[in-house]
Amino acid sequence: MQARTGAGFARIGSLQALELSTALQLAALVKSSDDAVIVISPEGQITSWSPGAERLFGYSQREAVGQRVSVLSAPAGREEASALFARMLSGGRAERTHSDLLRKDGELLSVSLVMSPINAPSGELLGIAEIVRDISAQTLAEEELQAARLEDLAHLALAAECRDDGTHQHTERVATLAELIARELGMSAQLSETLRLAAPLHDIGKLGIPDQILLKAGGLSDDEQAEMKTHTTIGARILGASEYPVLGMAREIALTHHERWDGDGYPAGLRASAIPIAGRIVAVADVFDAITHARPYKEALPVEHAIAEITRVSGTQFDAQVVEAFMVRVGDARG
Repeated sequence: MQARTGAGFARIGSLQALELSTALQLAALVKSSDDAVIVISPEGQITSWSPGAERLFGYSQREAVGQRVSVLSAPAGREEASALFARMLSGGRAERTHSDLLRKDGELLSVSLVMSPINAPSGELLGIAEIVRDISAQTLAEEELQAARLEDLAHLALAAECRDDGTHQHTERVATLAELIARELGMSAQLSETLRLAAPLHDIGKLGIPDQILLKAGGLSDDEQAEMKTHTTIGARILGASEYPVLGMAREIALTHHERWDGDGYPAGLRASAIPIAGRIVAVADVFDAITHARPYKEALPVEHAIAEITRVSGTQFDAQVVEAFMVRVGDARG
């Protein structure tokens, strides 16, 4: 009996030693890590602040502990951060996300963030742990790469435009008018700017259309018309799938700017709100510019003619709300 009791105490002692060793290793890891390790109470107050957090955010441990964790949230991301915290409080599992957080000096950090609940054996929520890694340099490199790709694609779009637009300004005029329409519709400044950058690529697929079709002075045959319509899908393939917002929207526009509100457009026959708003906006801006400027196969027509035609097909070819916004801002585009 005594031997068994002694063995039991020995096992307990070994377990305690193992737990102590594990705790010491974990503490050393947290202390040496460049990542910020933060513990937050269920009430949203910072209760633990690692040396990595001091280095990353600029707050000392004394300054940080006791503050609400929302002090780190950038204004644009506070709603998303609150929703993530609420999910943890309601029993959610660990989540990984990307976010923008604020340093003490106001600098914006792009970070990868893992948030996980800390539960007692009983299941009670004791707190929430965050591991935060600075990915600003990585994000900047990715943005520079995407910007370089966008510039290359813009050059390709210009090459396509040069074939049937003597002024070489069609894409920029479309982009300017599209942005004005977007703002009139109440789209955010950021989304409107994304549209302005994406819209010039709407006809990049014309690179795949032969000159004898693209520049033909007379009407196109049925076969030629069918081939001309493929510039939408060609453009989408050139732009490809991208997580970069500008290129993602550019692909969407290239594919859908010839869809019609009544479903009689191409290539997919989308109708009404199934057509992305960016495609609906560029459709109006593109037609207005095409009517009012000369091409090798057509003469320019007066602005009044273009406005009358766009108004006539409002609600059939075009989204009526987009046309209303166009009517308000078309004078700004001309000015």
